[in-house]
Amino acid sequence: MQIGTLIKRVKTYLPHVKEKRLREVYTFARDAHKGQKRMDGSPYMDHPLNAALILTQLRVDEDTLVACLLHDVPEDTDYTIQDIEKRFGKKVAFLVDGVTKLSKVKYRHDMVERQVESLKKFFLHSARDLRIILIKLADRLHNLKTLEFVRKEKQLRIAKETMEIYVAIADLLGIWEFKSLLEDLCFQYIYPKEYTELKKQIKKEAAHQGKLLKKTTQMINNALKQHKIVAEVQSRPKSLYSIFRKMVDTGRDLRDLNDLLALRIIVENNEMCYRALGIIHSLYRPKAGRIKDYLALPKANGYQSLHTTVFGVDGIPTEFQIRTHEMHFEAQYGIAAHYFYKQQTDKTHTNEVLAKRATWVQRVLDLQKELKNNYDFLDNLKIDVFQDRIFVFTPQGDVIDLPNGANGIDFAYHIHSAVGDKADHLYLNGKSCPLITTLQTGDTAKVITSKTQKLPKREWLEKVKTTVAKNKIRASLKRQTAAESSAAGIEFLKKELKRYGCNNLESFSSKQKKQLLETFGIKTWHVFLELVGNGNIAEKDIIQNLYTLEQLLGKPHKSTIHDKTPLDEVAYRGTNSRLLKTPHLSDSPYYRVDLQIIAVDRVGFMRDIGIQLATLGVNVYQIGVDTGRRYGKAHVSLVVEVMDFTQLRSAFDAIEAVDGVLEVYRVTDQESAKGSKRAKRS
Repeated sequence: MQIGTLIKRVKTYLPHVKEKRLREVYTFARDAHKGQKRMDGSPYMDHPLNAALILTQLRVDEDTLVACLLHDVPEDTDYTIQDIEKRFGKKVAFLVDGVTKLSKVKYRHDMVERQVESLKKFFLHSARDLRIILIKLADRLHNLKTLEFVRKEKQLRIAKETMEIYVAIADLLGIWEFKSLLEDLCFQYIYPKEYTELKKQIKKEAAHQGKLLKKTTQMINNALKQHKIVAEVQSRPKSLYSIFRKMVDTGRDLRDLNDLLALRIIVENNEMCYRALGIIHSLYRPKAGRIKDYLALPKANGYQSLHTTVFGVDGIPTEFQIRTHEMHFEAQYGIAAHYFYKQQTDKTHTNEVLAKRATWVQRVLDLQKELKNNYDFLDNLKIDVFQDRIFVFTPQGDVIDLPNGANGIDFAYHIHSAVGDKADHLYLNGKSCPLITTLQTGDTAKVITSKTQKLPKREWLEKVKTTVAKNKIRASLKRQTAAESSAAGIEFLKKELKRYGCNNLESFSSKQKKQLLETFGIKTWHVFLELVGNGNIAEKDIIQNLYTLEQLLGKPHKSTIHDKTPLDEVAYRGTNSRLLKTPHLSDSPYYRVDLQIIAVDRVGFMRDIGIQLATLGVNVYQIGVDTGRRYGKAHVSLVVEVMDFTQLRSAFDAIEAVDGVLEVYRVTDQESAKGSKRAKRS
């Protein structure tokens, strides 16, 4: 491909583009990369040229195209950013610098450090100019198209990183076309067998679905014309990854999915959207709970549309999206629609939209200031920024934006530090719930505060999901005196040691204490307890430092049957960073752990426990019920199967979030033997 192809494409939306400038840039970059080849054997210049061609789909400006053509020059040739600036100006040099990775030499011995530092630099520059992100997305998209020529371990690493970071960015910016393409390209490397099988199944169903879509389109067009609604009806092919994700989430086969058939109706204005929705529902019976109004409540990335799933032709579930031309335009191009087009007509509106959609960039910058450790930064980045956002309402109707998985404590601290510090319990949709209850979009939450409580509980630090809540809790805990911190540390450690079935704090040997002091670089045991009490030392670091995996989880079991996928081997969702817990044949070890639950006896308690654990992919191997209930309390014994310590911690948190749970802890072999005499196994 030559530069002429790019220029021809650009002129369709930028008729006055400086053709001479683009040719000069192309020649410079081509000569700089002379002799370099891609992994597929093609000339290296094919990559920046193809990336620039991808960017024309977003109708980017001239400087963005210039920077894209040059984006690999400083990293892979002898030319520097300073050379780029002298020749093509400061603006272009800044864009190129934002995309360029950090020196390989400086981080030779720690590539993870280099990766994270490069990401931090990338986000820092992107906060000043979002065009950098668009160049990076196009760069990554084209690189994925030639990923087959890279060694397998690198394929998997790049695909996972793309899912975790770049798919999430495309979603946050509302560039759905890029998001779907990135997901499908990653899918084939993360789950190659599932990808191949699903592709075959889709191909088999294509002819039948085509007939149904044609018949449905004709019916909808006729009905809209009868009601004098001018509309464009399009069939909307579902991406392979979105289908796979739905199969995993629902546990259903391809034929059983509700919305494989999908159509889009584009109309003139909002009123016509609602009228079209009424017409669809008059033709086909709507499926309960499947109507979503993103016109009244847009998504975090600004996406607007009406969604409904109906029982369509022959009773086949069919999904409709109804939107205006402007909404469709924005759904395709996302932030680029405002960045490159609307500035000419409505700069005030454009600036508001850009500011709203760029709030996540500010969250990244806040993380960079708060977290100096690169590993902590990357972990929190995935939770605070790139997880799906949920929208929770206050009783006054205000909308609170939180990451998926946030709980009542996160909500309380988002309202105000004082509300968080004094939080006692949560009213969720009119019902009293534990503070650590996980929130869902659409929930109405109210935090009830205590008049006597002045400081947060130390264990909250281990429960919250957001960095904001963690920092506010730490700040409040630091207001304690040294004696209060030490006492809080003792109380916290006692509870956590019991939770995992470890020996009592009082029975800690001098060897164990010395081991902890040396690990954390602390001189005295009293200071250690203070640091635990004010939140500077985490529970998991203490437990894992003192005990082996076998001491915490028991002996591993090996199996070649329907095991759960290990947490460190699964892919991440693009629009939702929950892990895909797809079952597969595996010989990975798992652990059977005995748990004891003490709770308020109520109807539906075991159902709620089961739902919580199933969501985590934790299997319940055995259940035991204490027949000697007293004072309305139930004692339940569970044997759960977990893959690692992290999953066990998550299981504890999930159980504690169930209404009525008073205590949950691991039972050791000795205690289990005693308990079995009074427990009836079911």
